[in-house]
Amino acid sequence: MTQADDRRGLAGVATRQGLEGAVAEEAPLPQPAPAPRVIPVGRGAREDRLAALDGLRFLAALSVVLFHFVGQTPGAMVVVWGRPYQSTFPEAHAYFAFGRLGVDLFFLISGFVICMSAWGRTPRDFFISRVTRLYPMYWIAIVVSACVIYFADTPFGHPNPRVLFANFTMLQTPLGVSNLDPVYWTLWPELCFYLTFAVVVWKGLTHQRVVIFCGLWTVAAVLAPSAHIPLLSLIVNPTSAPYFIAGMAFYLMHRYRPTPLLWGIVAMSWLLALHFLLAPHGGRVNWATWAPWRGWLILVTTVFFLVMGAIALGGTRRIRWRGLTVAGAMTFPLYLLHDTIGMTVAHHYGDRIGPLALVVATVTALIVLSYVVHRFVERPIALAMRRSLNTAAFDMQPPTSRS
Repeated sequence: MTQADDRRGLAGVATRQGLEGAVAEEAPLPQPAPAPRVIPVGRGAREDRLAALDGLRFLAALSVVLFHFVGQTPGAMVVVWGRPYQSTFPEAHAYFAFGRLGVDLFFLISGFVICMSAWGRTPRDFFISRVTRLYPMYWIAIVVSACVIYFADTPFGHPNPRVLFANFTMLQTPLGVSNLDPVYWTLWPELCFYLTFAVVVWKGLTHQRVVIFCGLWTVAAVLAPSAHIPLLSLIVNPTSAPYFIAGMAFYLMHRYRPTPLLWGIVAMSWLLALHFLLAPHGGRVNWATWAPWRGWLILVTTVFFLVMGAIALGGTRRIRWRGLTVAGAMTFPLYLLHDTIGMTVAHHYGDRIGPLALVVATVTALIVLSYVVHRFVERPIALAMRRSLNTAAFDMQPPTSRS
């Protein structure tokens, strides 16, 4: 939302109120309920808040990276490091194991950012922005991961080539095919969110329509586990839905103002997130391999919601460091590349170099690699792809035959 849009919106409200006042003087009529007040957000304020989100997104990615290196489940750590996790990271493991919750923070941020980036866009624009955001880096990561997996000694084995081909579609989950890299599992909930939210984008985003979408998705997420309809659960993603929904509600607070209805959506999403997080079966946590004190799970999730609330309400306006935007741009490459490369490095050198020094060196190298890949590979491909799609015809009409 630009400053000019805000001025036009406020001018329209003022004009409408003036006309309603003139009519009221002639004949008293019941007045309609006031529309949500749009808070003018200048360019600088938006950049500040986006910088905070970018920094938060990078921290979420970094927490997942450190979880895979330090906080993994006992079985995985034995495979990667070649020795029991107790002797590898005897004290740090228990703390970095909470890094797996960084994925939940990803989903929370995604609900906010996708709603913001789709506002005022046509379905075509939304489709192009999402495709060019996800697929170029995803395809690059698959090529890199495939090279590592098939041509190096890794703890991931050598999956059937069919797995590779299915993964290129990003539809491996509904196809019933395993992920080439375990971290790819998060892409299906994201893709489902884009596909379902595209219906609202097609109708045109408004405060009311986003609220209705949040409500319908909440109901579907609650009913899906007991409905025993696999297709419904596959599309709704009950355990991930509360974070996306809360993120959208936070953006509505950011764009308009906080209301009891929006706080109610956030509160309901928070409760459902905790329900799925603490569920003994079919939730977010496998209690057979990781059984932390429940209070820490509640505390960490609550902090996520509080931080997003602070960003939505303008508590991060003074955060203006441009480096956070750069860090945010590296988030997706870092997330997609770290697991296969990092675990292979640990697998080969875990018994030769001190674990802590190896983790620090590997994470630093992965951050540098992520920047290089984003700057010199992903971005040029995405720009070329965006130019091609912007000039493509989407009217489903056959091309004109050559005479």
